[in-house]
Order: sequence, then C-alpha cells, then structure tokens
Amino acid sequence: MLDHIILLIADLEGFKTRLEAETGVALTVGGAHPGLGTANLLASVGNGVYLEFIAPNPELDDPRGFGARLVSYKEPSIAGFAARTRDMAATVAAAEAAGLTTVGPAAGSRETPGGVLLSWEGLYLQGHDYGDQVPFYIDWGDTPHPSDTSVKGLKLISLHAIHPDPDGLAAVYAGLGLPVTVAAGAAPGFELRIDTPRGERVYTSELGERIFAPSAIVQD
Repeated sequence: MLDHIILLIADLEGFKTRLEAETGVALTVGGAHPGLGTANLLASVGNGVYLEFIAPNPELDDPRGFGARLVSYKEPSIAGFAARTRDMAATVAAAEAAGLTTVGPAAGSRETPGGVLLSWEGLYLQGHDYGDQVPFYIDWGDTPHPSDTSVKGLKLISLHAIHPDPDGLAAVYAGLGLPVTVAAGAAPGFELRIDTPRGERVYTSELGERIFAPSAIVQD
C-alpha cells in the first residue's frame, strides 16, 4: 500500500502559511532530518497515507546538504512516493521476483518538535529505468505512523505517474502490487490531486536526476 507522497519546496515556513490560507488546513511540523539539512511538514490524506513536504531546514543559517538542492523549488514538486511494508524479507522477495535488485534495509530517524524520536527502515529498489517513479519501501516498526499523528482535513483523490513508456512502468507497479496508475506523457512525472475544505488542489511535476537513491542524497 502507499505510505506517503513526497513534495519538495524551497521555503517551509512560507509554504505552511500559504497553504493554510488557501485550504484552511495547518500542516503539522514534522522535524529535521539529521545530516540532510532538511525539515518537513506533514498532513494525513486518509487511508493511512500522508503528504510529506520537504524543504531546507529553516533553522540553518545557510542551506546545505540535500537542503541546498531545494532552494529553487518555488512551487511544490512531487518527487516520488514511498510504499509501506511490515515484512522487509517478503518485500525483498517480491522485488527480486519482479526482476529488481534491492539496497538495504537502512535505518533512518528524526526527532519531532516534542522530542519524540521516530525511527524506520528504508529499502531502495534498483535494476530499472524509471528513476524515482519506482518507490522506496518503509517499515515504521513500533513508531506511531505519521498519518495518525498529522493534521487531518485533506483527502487523496488520485496519484498518477506519467511516463513515455507507460506500459513498462505499469508492469513494474503490477509486479510490486502498487495501486498507482500510469498515463502516457512526453516526460516522466506525477500528477497529484487532493481534496481540501476549500476545493481541489492539483500538483504536477516533471522528474530529472534521481533523488531517492542512496548514492544520490548529499549528506552534510
């Protein structure tokens, strides 16, 4: 199943203020990512799924690490999504059966503003030509799921992947059992539709260099 959808933005605090004015929903402050120079905002969109808005950490004097790569994102850009698993061994087996290779699982963590340490394991998939349109997997273990602890009020209408080879990407999704549809388009990207108390919001993106591969994330 889907776990969360990731959007990149340059200004965390400015975007929080703007989105609340536009939708009436105040995003939950998630916390900082150690070593990446980023912080996030969260919102549940129903059915155990949440949105994660990632930006340079506003507490840093100058953007650095992965956060320095985000300063040009004046509008939210859908960067990819994560799928949830409770059985990493089974997920690895399913990925390999689909002809993919795996990296991990690797441990991750961040601290909430309230001082609660959240931890998870992430599994990355390789051996395909679809970049960040193929998700990584996350297992939250005993950590409370962010969809349960984040602000409510938004609802996921749809997430579509767009690719010049829609049949090939759809076959990868089918092999992994992912509920994401694929449409044909000139360039790889995503379209996300969200229902809000003040009407529907649509976000789109075109993807460039892969971000969510272990070697692609620049550490501090």
